[in-house]
Amino acid sequence: MSAIRIRPFGKHTLLIEWPAVISPEIHAELLAYRKLVKLFSDQIAETVISYNAIALHLKPTQSPSELKKELEETLSLNEVVAAKPSVRWELPVCYEPQLALDLETFLRDKQLSLEQLIQEHTGVDYHIYFCGFLPGFIYLGGLNEELHHPRLSNPRTRVPAGSVGIAGSQTGIYPQDSPGGWNLIGRCPVPIFDPSNSKHPSPFNAGNLLRFVPVSYKEFKEIEKQVALGVYVLTKKEIQ
Repeated sequence: MSAIRIRPFGKHTLLIEWPAVISPEIHAELLAYRKLVKLFSDQIAETVISYNAIALHLKPTQSPSELKKELEETLSLNEVVAAKPSVRWELPVCYEPQLALDLETFLRDKQLSLEQLIQEHTGVDYHIYFCGFLPGFIYLGGLNEELHHPRLSNPRTRVPAGSVGIAGSQTGIYPQDSPGGWNLIGRCPVPIFDPSNSKHPSPFNAGNLLRFVPVSYKEFKEIEKQVALGVYVLTKKEIQ
């Protein structure tokens, strides 16, 4: 297991930190520790995860120093087994210029053909690290290095919901219309965040895997119709 430390992070927050590396292995350890931390749920108001840290926001009456001591004792006495991905989701994406505002520029800048882009972008199981930036926006790890590309110098005031983009070493999907500066290379016809579903607004969990599946423009429009009728079902595969 990786070396970790627990330290105060503000007046009512503790931070459990791993080495500052974006890694599926470290993230798997983090998710396993998050389960162990649930033993102290009576003292914690909220738990927030990132690539390599767990922030524990304590209830106002709780002492960070006392909880820190309890956590260190508990972690030293328990062998934590890193959580392995057990679910892989598949999301359809259409890579067509009329749906991807930066596709042609991206291909020209990277000196790639459309076929090469699709092969490299869809040939990977992406690791879901956490949600952030926007409700339902999932941060994915594992983008092929050949597709790494800087953010736009001038972000857009509106990016259409479902847009699939690349920024730096990451790829992701905009869950709703919003401003944004990622390079848009495709679009997903399936909503990935439902604010009306208070219990499960997003089907994805940290530690899941996700793979993009290329579809034609005709298939994209057909899936949109199925979504509108409420008959489309996301593909979810169990990993043994």
